[in-house]
Amino acid sequence: MDWLTGYLEQFTYIGIAVALFLAGLGVPIPEDIPLIFGGVMAGAGKIDIWIHFAISMAFIAIGDSCLYYIGRRIGRSSTTGGFFSKLLTPARRKKAQGYYDRFGSWTVFFGRFVAGIRGAIFLTAGVVNFPFWRFLILDTLAALISVPVWIWLGVKFGENWEVILEEAKSTQGWILAAVAVVVVGAVVAFKVRGRNKAKAEEIEAEVEELKHATDSAMKALKQQDLEAARAERDARG
Repeated sequence: MDWLTGYLEQFTYIGIAVALFLAGLGVPIPEDIPLIFGGVMAGAGKIDIWIHFAISMAFIAIGDSCLYYIGRRIGRSSTTGGFFSKLLTPARRKKAQGYYDRFGSWTVFFGRFVAGIRGAIFLTAGVVNFPFWRFLILDTLAALISVPVWIWLGVKFGENWEVILEEAKSTQGWILAAVAVVVVGAVVAFKVRGRNKAKAEEIEAEVEELKHATDSAMKALKQQDLEAARAERDARG
């Protein structure tokens, strides 16, 4: 990636903006390199770190949004016939739609941290018409986590940034896996708790119904006893 770092060093802010925009569109440019190398330049006093951060956040959002709207255009085209209708059949679209209806928010948020599938996730979000403002907010929140980390690594480790980048990439998968396990566990616990609560409410309703039936039966028996006593008094009289 010497050509990319050379380009970034020559054009600084513009280079970072263009690289991040293209990476957001799905062009095979590692997004982390402009971020971390920009941190290296900021640490060396060549650029301002806050301008670097602002430009990075802005052009990441612009690139991701463009990819989202490309997906939305593909989704619309698939319903009117043509090339995309053969790739995106109604059955595939329905399956993707169902997935994003259930897990879309989590997918968009965590997808930002996984370079290999990020573009496909954002493109599909557009295809299934996932709400754009929710997409943008989730994408921005995730970027507010990842972008400062990459920039800080560049500032902190300077010329050794490539070694740190490799270390970060090697541990990124494990970190994401751990986060995914925690999230899945939380979702499962929430669902189990919800089911237990629903079951408890169901049992409570059955108890109340049984109590009501018992009270009604007791009232009926008491009424029968009163009528029997009245009949007995009438017979004696």
